[in-house]
Amino acid sequence: MQLMVMRLRLPELLKQQKPPMTPYGLSKASGGRISLSTAYRLSRNNGVVRYLDSELLETLCDVFAKPAERDQVSVPAVTSPPGIRLKGT
Repeated sequence: MQLMVMRLRLPELLKQQKPPMTPYGLSKASGGRISLSTAYRLSRNNGVVRYLDSELLETLCDVFAKPAERDQVSVPAVTSPPGIRLKGT
């Protein structure tokens, strides 16, 4: 299995905030859901990450999305291909 590398625009998003946000500010704005070490790790290496879980992605959306935008986001239900049963279903 080959791992894909993903790049977040986090460094740019931090700079675009008025006033610009630091990784410390990101951690604080998340209410502690993003640890300080994670915030600094995500802001380094030009936003390149190897692993990103859904909880972290949701928290980033909560921090950066405007309230009106958050209300419009809908996540489709997870379905499995025919013949494959998802755990818990």
